[in-house]
Amino acid sequence: MNDGCLVRPAGIQAGFHAYLDQAGVPGLVHAGDQRAPTSWLIGAHTHPVWELYLQTDGPPTRWRVRDREYAVARHGLLVVPPGAVHHMVAPATTAWQFVFAAFDVAVLLADLPDVARPWWRRFPAYLPDAGSALGPFEAFLREVTTTQSLRTTGLALTARQLLVEVTRLMTSERADGRVGLHPAVAHARRLLDADPALRLRLADLAGAVGLSPAYLAELFTAQLGTSPARYQRRLRLHRAEMLLAETDHSVTQIAVELGFSSAQHFATAFRAESGRTPREFRRQWRAGSRVRPRVSA
Repeated sequence: MNDGCLVRPAGIQAGFHAYLDQAGVPGLVHAGDQRAPTSWLIGAHTHPVWELYLQTDGPPTRWRVRDREYAVARHGLLVVPPGAVHHMVAPATTAWQFVFAAFDVAVLLADLPDVARPWWRRFPAYLPDAGSALGPFEAFLREVTTTQSLRTTGLALTARQLLVEVTRLMTSERADGRVGLHPAVAHARRLLDADPALRLRLADLAGAVGLSPAYLAELFTAQLGTSPARYQRRLRLHRAEMLLAETDHSVTQIAVELGFSSAQHFATAFRAESGRTPREFRRQWRAGSRVRPRVSA
């Protein structure tokens, strides 16, 4: 690797930050492995692509992504979507170590739609037990730091393998702590999660998972605490909050993108769920009042 692409930031105890936009693999942006002292505090910043932060050693570190806080412990993985402001809330109590990587997921997974689909939601995720991603992460970082034959191929393959493993973790019951879900309920939830704008009728959802509509609705509500329709509605409105906060799309554009029949229908549903109109939410967010989204997917 060109020495100019691999640097050691001032202030860390050990490690590196690699810039990968010239590495020959479209979709790679940066990566690194760093051991940081207690004085190391990562300030607010954003990236135009997805970033993975996996803590490998040390005490839990406190992070804020958008308007939500996370305590990231050893083997905890923070998945930060494009454009999301994120930063450490407070310094760590002792030295800690972490690996990280930033990818344009749409480019890297362009020919793997089943893997790419869960990333379309563009929501943050925290996986408290992502130890299975450590091996793929280390394999990718070896390719980053080693000059050898077939390096471009090695970078592409290991980056994709890392994303495959993270996708598995994000779409498993471990991602949100739920265990023992009926397979049909888990499948139905994955279908709904894949595209919040897609309007899936209960009959279509039931047909896709092999149950009757009534039985699926009963199981889904019993295990997830909400009906399929209500779950889908919350996904759409949560996505609406992200679009209002991060884009300049008009309320009408957002309504159309998320499948509402009209801007008025969208505004009414948004206010019923969040207590604010879409314009009020955007105005408060941009005024810097740190308004907390109320819609929970």
